Amino acid sequence: MSNEKLLRVLTIFDSSEEAEVLINVLRKAGYIVRDIRVEDDEDMETAIEENPLDIILAKQTLPIFNAKDAMRLMIKSGRDIPLVVITPKNQETTAIGVLNMGARDAVASDQADRLKFVVQRELSDLQNRRALRQNEKLLHETEKRTRNLIDSSRDAIAYVHDGAHIYANSAYLKMFGYAELEDIEGMPILDMVSSDQHAKLKEFLRGYAKGQISDDSLDVVGQHTEGKTFNITMEFSSASMEGESCSQIIIRDQAQSKELEKQLNVLSKQDLLTGLFNHTYFIEQADKMISRAVDGQVKGSLLYIMLDKYDDIKNAVGISGRDHVLTDIATLLKEKISNLGLLARFEGAVFTLLLTNADQAQAEKIADGICKLIHNHISEVNQKSVTTTSSIGLTTINETTTNLQDVLSRAEKGALAAEKSGGNQFSIFNPAIEELAEKEQYSVWANKIKVALKENKFQLVYQPIVSLRGEPGAHYEVLVRMKDEDGSEILPAEFLPAAEEMGLINYVDRWVIAHTFMLLTERIKNGASTRFFIKLSSGSLTDLEFLPWITERIKSLRLDADSLVFTLNESTALNYLKQAKVTLQGLRSINCRVGLENFGTEQNMFQSLKHLDVNYLKIDSSLALNLKDSIENQEKLKAIAEEANAKSILAIAAFVEDANSMALLWQSSVAFIQGNFLQQPDSELKYEFDE
Repeated sequence: MSNEKLLRVLTIFDSSEEAEVLINVLRKAGYIVRDIRVEDDEDMETAIEENPLDIILAKQTLPIFNAKDAMRLMIKSGRDIPLVVITPKNQETTAIGVLNMGARDAVASDQADRLKFVVQRELSDLQNRRALRQNEKLLHETEKRTRNLIDSSRDAIAYVHDGAHIYANSAYLKMFGYAELEDIEGMPILDMVSSDQHAKLKEFLRGYAKGQISDDSLDVVGQHTEGKTFNITMEFSSASMEGESCSQIIIRDQAQSKELEKQLNVLSKQDLLTGLFNHTYFIEQADKMISRAVDGQVKGSLLYIMLDKYDDIKNAVGISGRDHVLTDIATLLKEKISNLGLLARFEGAVFTLLLTNADQAQAEKIADGICKLIHNHISEVNQKSVTTTSSIGLTTINETTTNLQDVLSRAEKGALAAEKSGGNQFSIFNPAIEELAEKEQYSVWANKIKVALKENKFQLVYQPIVSLRGEPGAHYEVLVRMKDEDGSEILPAEFLPAAEEMGLINYVDRWVIAHTFMLLTERIKNGASTRFFIKLSSGSLTDLEFLPWITERIKSLRLDADSLVFTLNESTALNYLKQAKVTLQGLRSINCRVGLENFGTEQNMFQSLKHLDVNYLKIDSSLALNLKDSIENQEKLKAIAEEANAKSILAIAAFVEDANSMALLWQSSVAFIQGNFLQQPDSELKYEFDE
């Protein structure tokens, strides 16, 4: 199970109903909630000590324990867990005392919508604090290792802040004739070069600080304490020393084959096909720019330039012809835009342009100009004229930029969005806008789902569940599909998330159940014994009318309830544990069977079986796929089958894709198997079971 939206909550309430209302708000917001409830200080001390927690929701006043007491225990424990005070309606200001002690916020009990945003903010802040502590630890360890490496290096290395030395290694001190580090601490870097070089070094340092220097190295004349001079190359890079931003300087003696070193340096930066800067050099320079941007020294933009329909060019003029087009466009870009920033061939048919001190408006203008430039260009290949266009992703770099990978990811997503929209354009990827677009997409799907419910545009398909050592007879899992306007089939992965998000999932459940009941009635009339497995969603668990509705349907149709198996996703069951218990017990009380699916991914693998009494376990696909290649999965699957057998539960291995898996599953003692290797889902019940 993914922990991306797992939320571990400690709740302090005198009424479980009050706590459940707030927990349900968080569940509807998309969190997988693991709730631990305490009533006094002893319970809380134990819970804090034994459990990883993300947030605490504490009612302001309780008979024997309250939010202020909880905050005192939090302070005493030394743990960093945000505590949010839940006050009576319109009484948030009464929680000032707890807020002064360190509580993160106060939310009135009737402010469900606000609670979602407060929890989201606190989780984000908590994640940032945890990351900061981890990064500080790693930074300390890294600086310690780096200091040891620097001290043992034969290269002369120094660290300079505001033009003055803050650290230097032994090789540096020896090069300039100093005995101890204390001799140069605080000394200006200008004192290391001859007086006639001061103006040259000052100019370089000013340009470097403003991000206006493309070459990070400078040739100057060094000055020894005894008065002798020597030619050196100073190579600058951004660094930090004991948490303080500074510049690292590596001094190289020019007496060592300068021309050969220069040639090798050029080759190490160059893409051999296009002559532009290569991927490695671009990454180095972009990383340096981001480091300086975080310190507020510089800002800029990154353009991710992707040629459209690159494979079509290969089909037209071959691989060598395609390479010719690529180098031709690279030459065009070098001539027209290399003066604007650092231009590189990033990979394949992708170029990148790093703009320094260009705001978004300027970057957009440049991106638009590049689109037109490439669109209007004609490459001649073997007497054939070849044209192409580009899709460009654009993202800004400033003090809020976290890391290079995030910048590249946003730029690439922007380019892919531009390509998806037809190409020959640029796009700016904005996570907030993408979230709004997703909500709009959900709204579109919601309308389609409503139409499908009204006009009966859903369809059931069935996949056999075949007995290895379980009960004989016909067993089928019921799956749902939706028909598009042109009659094409839409898989549930496309529309069910929207149904869940827009509160329509329980209506889809009822449609599936009602039509399965109709089929079962028909099968019974024809004397065919069939058992159907039907999925239930969280919408049905939280629907108070669900159990009465299904009970009435089974009775009125005089169905054999033993032919019905209702299954829950294990994660959903644990997230709605109270409702799952009630629903599963209610279904068993009317002689239906029940099961858990996607079983085996929880950290405590058999936790759900302590709370839920079920007839079947369907093992998660991650344990069954590529079973022959994973000894660990084989052992897990065997352990689940053995535990199921011990509890008289029938285990089902789904997603069986090959004969090798079949043999391993037989050895693991599972009761049933299911998968496309046996038969793909079909609209007809035509599998030949061995009676």
